[in-house]
Parts: sequence; structure tokens; C-alpha cells
Amino acid sequence: MPKSTPRKPDTEVNLRHGGRATDTCPRCGYVRNKKNQGKLLHGIPEVTDSANLRGVVGRIKDNLMQDRSLVGDPAAVFMMGVLEARIGGHEYYLYASSGRTAEPWIKPRHLDGITYHPGRWTQANPTVPANNRGWLTVRGEKTDLREGIAGVHRPCSAVKLLLGLGGMHLDWKSVDYVRMSEMVYVGPEAEDAAHMRVWHGRAATNSWTAHSCDACEARIPYLICDVPPHWFESP
Repeated sequence: MPKSTPRKPDTEVNLRHGGRATDTCPRCGYVRNKKNQGKLLHGIPEVTDSANLRGVVGRIKDNLMQDRSLVGDPAAVFMMGVLEARIGGHEYYLYASSGRTAEPWIKPRHLDGITYHPGRWTQANPTVPANNRGWLTVRGEKTDLREGIAGVHRPCSAVKLLLGLGGMHLDWKSVDYVRMSEMVYVGPEAEDAAHMRVWHGRAATNSWTAHSCDACEARIPYLICDVPPHWFESP
């Protein structure tokens, strides 16, 4: 059997989650980089990763690989993610793991050795809606997603991070940035892991971070829309 060529990581510095700033927002109807009187209508026109976040999620993965309680767990297959945001002049740092387990896969001990804002990371583990109704934007406003999104109920780390941010109900005066990085964890004895390995190995320097799944690509644009409902573009 011929050897396959190993896939190289993306060289693009900023891996995007949920599309680009030039896309049209499915929630408000505006192009996400549209401006009004010189100011962006969307405080978050797109979500990118960063070298610092890649370092954080890489460190978490290294700690997970040393956790003996996970090494032999056949169910230890999940996505992990980290998010940083500066909103209203305040900074926020969140981490999350995918799945609906009684306890999150990532524990505080798995943050040991993080040098980027150590001690400031908070677990995000909100309940992900079971269908397209009753979601929460990062601004803390209720919203419904379009019907027909495959996997709309998936408890992915990316949507947990954004729902967790929205659940803070922050004072939404200004947004400097929202950034996010994800990585897959597949334990040495994990079973039924083929569906997750596709997300391993696409990223830029510093770690093998992951791009978003199709369900997240469809859901994230709704969650990052912070345009007030009375500004929505009429159909």
C-alpha cells in the first residue's frame, strides 16, 4: 500500500471560525464589515485565532496527554477551545470542551503551566439548545437560528465559548476583539475516534489547531451578531 503524504498545517496566521467579515450575516442581513458613519455595525465582523491562543490550547492538550485518568478512557474524544475577548474595556478568557458529559473534560488542573494570563481563565459549560430555537448571542440577546442546520444541537466547544460569553450579559459599549482557537483531543485508547481525526492538523504555527465543523460554521454567525434588532435589514 503506497504511503500517503502527511497533510501540512495551514500557513494562514488567522484561522477563521464562522466565516469572513465579507460574508452577509444571516441574523441581521448586513454584510459583516458594513459601516455606518465610519463605524462597523458588527462589533465582531469575524472570529480569528491567534498565536497566544494556539499556545494556550496546545498547553492544555499537553496536560491532558499526561492525565492518567484520560489515557485509558475509551470515550476520551472531544474538541477543546479557548477564547479571549476585550469588550467595554475589560478582558475575558474562557475555555471549554465539547460533549454533554456530567463533568467537563477539561479541569482547572489542565491549565497548569499556561503563561498567557495565568489564573484568569474561566470554564464555559452552558447548555446547548436542542434545536434552532432559544439561542443566545454574545450580546446576551435571544435569537433563533435558521431551520435545517445539520447537527444544530452539537455541543461543540466553539458554541459553548460563545454562549458562555453571551451568558455573562456584558455591558456592550465597544468591542475590540473576540478570538478563539480549538484543538481536538483523542486519547490513546479512544474508540470511535475517526470522525474527530478529520479536525486534527489544520492550523498555523505553534500548534495543530482545528477549523470549525459545518454545524459551527452555520451557527457561529448568528451568535457573534451584536446588531440590535431594530437595526435589522428588512427582507
